[in-house]
Amino acid sequence: MDGWHRFLCSAFRSGRLTADRYSGQPSRYPMSFTVKILIGLLLGVLAGVFLGELAAPFSIGGEVYIGLLQMTVLPYIVVTLISNIGGISWSERRGLVIAALLVLVCFLALGVAVLAVVPLAFPVWDSASFFNASLIAVPKVIDFVTLYVPSNPFASLAQNLVPASVLFSIMLGIGLGGIKGKEGVLQGLDVLASGLNEINKMVIKLTPIGVFAIAAGTAGTISLAEIGKLQAYLVTYTVIAVTLSFVVLPLLVAAVTPFRYRDLLSIPRDTLITIFAAAKIIVVLPQMVENIKQLFRRYDLEDEDVDHSAAILLPLAYPFPNLGTFTILMFVPFSAWYLGNSLDLSDQVMFYGSAFLSSFVAPIIGIPFLLDLLKIPADMMELFVMSTVYTDRIRVVLGAVHLLSLAIVVIAWKRGVFKLDMRRLARALLISALVFFGSLAAVRVYLSYAIDSEYSRDQELVTMRWMDRPVNARQYIDSLPALEPAVGTDGRLTTIAARGSLRVGYLKDSLPFAFRNEQGEVVGFDVEMAHHLALDLDVQLELVRVEREDIVKLFDSGQIDIVMSGLAVTPTRARQWAFSPSPLDLNLGFLVPDHQRKKFASLNDLRLRKGLKLGVVVSDPAFTRRAQLGLPLAEFVEIPSPRAFLRGEQQDLDAVIYSAEGGSAWTLIYPSYSIVVPQGAAVKVPMAYPLPRGDVAWSTFIATWIEINVKGGTVDKLFKHWISGGGAEPEEPRWSIIRNVLHWVD
Repeated sequence: MDGWHRFLCSAFRSGRLTADRYSGQPSRYPMSFTVKILIGLLLGVLAGVFLGELAAPFSIGGEVYIGLLQMTVLPYIVVTLISNIGGISWSERRGLVIAALLVLVCFLALGVAVLAVVPLAFPVWDSASFFNASLIAVPKVIDFVTLYVPSNPFASLAQNLVPASVLFSIMLGIGLGGIKGKEGVLQGLDVLASGLNEINKMVIKLTPIGVFAIAAGTAGTISLAEIGKLQAYLVTYTVIAVTLSFVVLPLLVAAVTPFRYRDLLSIPRDTLITIFAAAKIIVVLPQMVENIKQLFRRYDLEDEDVDHSAAILLPLAYPFPNLGTFTILMFVPFSAWYLGNSLDLSDQVMFYGSAFLSSFVAPIIGIPFLLDLLKIPADMMELFVMSTVYTDRIRVVLGAVHLLSLAIVVIAWKRGVFKLDMRRLARALLISALVFFGSLAAVRVYLSYAIDSEYSRDQELVTMRWMDRPVNARQYIDSLPALEPAVGTDGRLTTIAARGSLRVGYLKDSLPFAFRNEQGEVVGFDVEMAHHLALDLDVQLELVRVEREDIVKLFDSGQIDIVMSGLAVTPTRARQWAFSPSPLDLNLGFLVPDHQRKKFASLNDLRLRKGLKLGVVVSDPAFTRRAQLGLPLAEFVEIPSPRAFLRGEQQDLDAVIYSAEGGSAWTLIYPSYSIVVPQGAAVKVPMAYPLPRGDVAWSTFIATWIEINVKGGTVDKLFKHWISGGGAEPEEPRWSIIRNVLHWVD
């Protein structure tokens, strides 16, 4: 008996294949289990709406469920790939297998084309973000040899290197195929797969609970804007799956075989409905075999070889990628769009190269791998898992149509009725392209109206609220405080106490350290630090806008006591002013147009780039010296502010050198620009507060005060609030029944 026929029969007799390898749901009473999942989803959404942000702890349960699902999937796929491929009789079925592989490659090439055009369905929208530690994180170096070549298969499995693990399984299966006495090994692999499947079935029983936890945690914390963007994924994938299932694949099969389009859809109709209800393919494989026999029988083409080939091809093709699991990977480019980024050419090449082998395994394994590969936050997986309650059903329908189409084409070739009529094929391709791109255009139009794409991050910045405003502040914008008599021997501390106010200077355009909000108030990281300083001195606060060149004069006149404006320490400045200890460091970055950000990704590439013209803000030259040493071919131009460059008024400049912390805030106002920290350019400079020279008591007090606030956590809290954007979160908790209707909590 052929190895695949033996595998299929024994698998169904033993009940081994009781769960689809991707959806993982049990085969008994699929509808009742489906109802349980839907009830879990509904209850989770209701719990999230009822509890609001209080439902956030449910996400922990969701993460546990996702981890349990991932636990057995990769080992199960490895074992079944080795067993299934190793059971093939290559001498008898070599031609059939080669033909199947060729058709599979053509179908997956179609899948690559689909993934390439998916972003066309997403409407264009501006996005930017506050400073994030990932900007300055040392990027993980991708070892493509290790990624794809399983030099140590056990290490590949342990590190979840999906492409290498899959390639090892395929090669080992091929190696076993030509060895005598392999039956014992294959039987042992079948037993191991059965054990893994039993574990998976135990986890699957928790699906309603897991879906409840994910839905509750997500519904309780997700915003309406985020929900609106998630529909872009659901609608787009639905259109893709339906178009491929019921238009593209049937048309292509009808173009190269004698079968009519109508028959290709009508014969497997009941099978596809069952698959949609059960959300798994494996339970209807025998029915799919019968559908193929029925199709050939209707055209008087059925014979023993057709029946035997159908029984072999479907389980043979089942462990391999299908268009359902391949196109679901569109969640990765969707995630990039969702977060306001896009995949450039190098990202796309990496994505397509890794997507093929990643599609061998369940999306719950492959998608986290691809998200990590492309440096997309892994917490997007929670949205994906929640969406699978719906997408799994249309995904397996497309997967079933893929398997049927592949088997029909290969058997038609073996039966001698395959005919490559270029005219018919071209017509099928033209109709498919028109329907497909027309559908994507319709989706884009719909999403453009359905999703609120109006940019508002700039408003989030200028409306940021205070963490704490402990003292009243008087502002001097176009004027200066009164002159003070010369500071006596008692020093500035005595003068501040006698005056009853602390005078703090700041520079304009010092985002996010000191800036004016929409109410005209001076706010920011350093301004709130100034409030804390005034409170600790038990005096009022005077905020004075100054010019950099006037700081020494204003120190001498007593019109300012300290400057708090995100200024970096440089040797030149250290000769002019005394400096406090540094509460935090600033990191070198480049403000660049969005479409140019990849050109600044590597310091080594910039070092060799001729004609590079960089702007340097006069009031913030901290990184200039380091940049001049690292980029000897570049030209440096002094500018008063980055604002003109960001408005597009200085197009002769390629970029502006700026701190990553401050530059992130500027990109919120000008979202078509990005802040880039080049790889290999880990340059830090201390940020500190200028002080008048010669006043030891004042300098000592400020040094002690900064140490208290650093170690006491105030600096860290204000950093998260003003620089990382925590203060841009809604002031009120998200709407919930328990808070806004029942008023059970404040």
